[in-house]
Amino acid sequence: MERSGGNRDDGDLPFSDGLIAETAGESVRATELGGVRRTALVDRLDDGERLHAVLRGRLMDYERDDDDDDAREASRTRKMASHGTDLMTVVTDRRLLLVVQRDDPASDEYRTVPFDELAAASLETANESQRLVLRGTRRYYIDVGRSGRTVAADALATIQQRLGDPETDDPIERIEQLAELHERGILTADEFEAKKRELLDRI
Repeated sequence: MERSGGNRDDGDLPFSDGLIAETAGESVRATELGGVRRTALVDRLDDGERLHAVLRGRLMDYERDDDDDDAREASRTRKMASHGTDLMTVVTDRRLLLVVQRDDPASDEYRTVPFDELAAASLETANESQRLVLRGTRRYYIDVGRSGRTVAADALATIQQRLGDPETDDPIERIEQLAELHERGILTADEFEAKKRELLDRI
């Protein structure tokens, strides 16, 4: 699939500028993927789809969204990246793309979670590591502990926007979302203030 980028050569960045949203954090540009994995990921994106964030962890669990604890437990599946690789949560403007990396890139597993299948998203701490929790037709518990807290909080704000009004990218709303994360102890005061200043500069 041929895609047009910005003024820089695609070799200067992990992805061409045309694939990266203007509001994307450095997590996208800092994504170090070999050519095979980068090509495989880009080939899975739709025309016009843009990257907003990339989160890293080791494993995820997902299960049917069921009020019956036994039924939910019976449906649970765990996916874990191979040693020395990552489970990547790629946030685009249309969906989440979960990439379970294996020793051989040809064996990497990809799972798509469209935003219209989700009802809620949050961050929580489990076993001293951050995880992204998604609720919808399924429940997902995704380790994002290899990403910084600010990166994860920013990605969460993007996801929550898409679950509300996908056309909205209001800095004030994002500040309110980040303030809530600060109140819950997910962001430190310094992390919240730094992100707030960045968003206020866009007004």
